[in-house]
Amino acid sequence: MPDTVMTKENAKPEQFYDAFVQSGPGTLGGQYLRQFWHPIAVSADLKPGDTKPIKLMCEEFTLYRGESGALHLTEKHCPHRRSQLSVGYVEGDSIRCLYHGWKFGADGACVERPAEPGTTSGIRIKTYGVNESLGLIFAYIGDGPEPAFPPFPDFEGEGMVVTEQEYFEYNHFQAWENDWDPYHADWTHKMGEIHRPLPGQSRQEFYLSMLKTSVFEESEYGIVRRLEVPGPIKNATVFLMPSAIRLFIPTFNELNRRHAGPQFRDTYIIHTPIDDHSHYTFLTQFLPVVGEEAEAYKKHHEEVAALRANWPTAAEAGRSILAGKSKLSDYKQHPVFVAFEDTAAQSSQGVIADRTKEKLGISDAGVVYLRRLMARELSLLAAGKPTKDWKTDWKMPDSNSVFL
Repeated sequence: MPDTVMTKENAKPEQFYDAFVQSGPGTLGGQYLRQFWHPIAVSADLKPGDTKPIKLMCEEFTLYRGESGALHLTEKHCPHRRSQLSVGYVEGDSIRCLYHGWKFGADGACVERPAEPGTTSGIRIKTYGVNESLGLIFAYIGDGPEPAFPPFPDFEGEGMVVTEQEYFEYNHFQAWENDWDPYHADWTHKMGEIHRPLPGQSRQEFYLSMLKTSVFEESEYGIVRRLEVPGPIKNATVFLMPSAIRLFIPTFNELNRRHAGPQFRDTYIIHTPIDDHSHYTFLTQFLPVVGEEAEAYKKHHEEVAALRANWPTAAEAGRSILAGKSKLSDYKQHPVFVAFEDTAAQSSQGVIADRTKEKLGISDAGVVYLRRLMARELSLLAAGKPTKDWKTDWKMPDSNSVFL
């Protein structure tokens, strides 16, 4: 069992099971999540002049990139007749409603109503914090001052950053618990063979050694998990509040088969609640490739993206598998089969897992640690006390392996 997380005496995790999965306004869980920046889109997917409807933590918004390249996040609807602003026009750094042409500046102020020339009557739309880092667009929709940005350190060294976004039809907290559970890789990812033991080791020996050596340490910026496997090999992973992890992971299926890019990648995995029943997972990864090697990788990346377009999404496959209409093995040749393995395991827990019926064991040490940590933070918030001020300026701890 990992080191105990200090909690309030009455802050037992089971008291906060409902709050763990909440993201909506007015809920304890949603209030906690609104203290942080959250990724909402991949930067490269939003060109100057583009708009995009966004749903984040049960609320809906309009995201657009001005012709200058600047990002803007506003409320979803025009206040006139409630038409959706994302179907409108971007003009400079303003957005104009498709329905009757009301135009709103970057600060949200109405600057033009064509049918009422010369009058705006102090009309405004609400705007929100939005910024870019690590190839992702982040939003802050809380009521307090914006937290420090960027929320995570950038990658170091010369190379390229690649990003992916995947949609999942189950609660975000299940995905985060999965990150804190390295042992699941022994079975969940066995078919796709992403997380293999090192040569000469048995799979059982490899993963049991993780369980026996895992130690969790709280720092000013997050939780550091250290573990060892036979070798001896030491590995460090960082968990970042409220729903992110930084670690080295293997290159996924098709790119790995092609030997495209490095075998392991320095990676942030971040889970963003859409609502309490679905979420996005964002992967942003650093590849130390430049010049011709970078150009060759981009070609592979584009070809794999084209292959993915011919397959169902992970969410679609998950529905089919759970309904008994297909099997997980039917998707084994998918370019990113790892997402299908995770979907099958986690969506089968239910859209929101019933934690009251679980029988926890040794392999759940990380999950227990996470729940204690969240119970501590939520109990402070419920009592009207400040939660921990996690620092955003840090470096990855030393590790002599990138096997996970």
